Amino acid sequence: MAASTKAKSSIASIASRNLLDSKRLFYFFHVARLGSCTMAEAVLDVSQSAISRQIQQLETELGEQLLQRTGRGVTVTDAGEIVFRQAELILQEMSETVEMVDRIKRRPTSGRITIASPPIFANMYMPEAVQRFIEAFPDGSVDAYEASAGLVYEYLVSGKVDMAIVLHKSSSQKMTLQKLVTEPLLLMVGRSHPLVGSKTVTRETLSQVELTMPSAPHGSRALLEDYCEKGGIHLDLRLRLDSLAMTKAVVAKGRICAVLPVLAFLPEIEQGDIVAIPLVPNLKRTVYLASLRERAQTPYMQALAREIANVVRSKVSES
Repeated sequence: MAASTKAKSSIASIASRNLLDSKRLFYFFHVARLGSCTMAEAVLDVSQSAISRQIQQLETELGEQLLQRTGRGVTVTDAGEIVFRQAELILQEMSETVEMVDRIKRRPTSGRITIASPPIFANMYMPEAVQRFIEAFPDGSVDAYEASAGLVYEYLVSGKVDMAIVLHKSSSQKMTLQKLVTEPLLLMVGRSHPLVGSKTVTRETLSQVELTMPSAPHGSRALLEDYCEKGGIHLDLRLRLDSLAMTKAVVAKGRICAVLPVLAFLPEIEQGDIVAIPLVPNLKRTVYLASLRERAQTPYMQALAREIANVVRSKVSES
């Protein structure tokens, strides 16, 4: 064997000593996370013998025992705890790498744009924004999803959509955010509710009325819960609705209240079916248009973003 070939082989051998088999790491992570080989077998759909064999090989590679077998399952050793924490990071990075490649494969090369928004925004702004976009770009097309605030966020980070309307400012450096509007949230009550006639409603009063909020613990619900907790108030939301139409119908009945922006109920307020009462102290939410930095902003995405911003400004100025 030539000297250069021997040198390369030696270097490769040294480098490989510090590499761990990803499959073994994967099996170990799930067994440690679940605390049981039996549960890992059910979750991974892999036999216990195969899982145990891979973990034993991982322990041999590292020269350390990672799991302590007990009558109830397994616990991690000190070395196992270190490997478990690092495995979580490594597997997450691997997953994100696959997602990034997948997004490239699905990156729009035409005028088709995908966007997700929570129910209130979807009902208030998206119909007109989409109509304007379609009229301005005959060769463009839009796939618009309506989902809970939490699911909208998941759609964006997973790459299912190009853009999303989010109700909280993410600290992630992977996203770009465009502020659309900051709007007050008011207490919405039916015209027969006892609070009709009140000029304002205090934070303490919210604990004494029946409220409905979205089921997902994101967006408006998270803002309201944080708002109340700052005043030492705990809300027990018996009714959780993700449907704007259902929320309107329930509030109009007179017993249930909701804390939402005025524009969401404007037709019902103008008809006198629902009354909006300001909160003291006031409560506001900011709505953002979000996209992933790694996804190139196509002219069509930029155009739809402009139309959404224009519609929001127009409706807010009219209200």
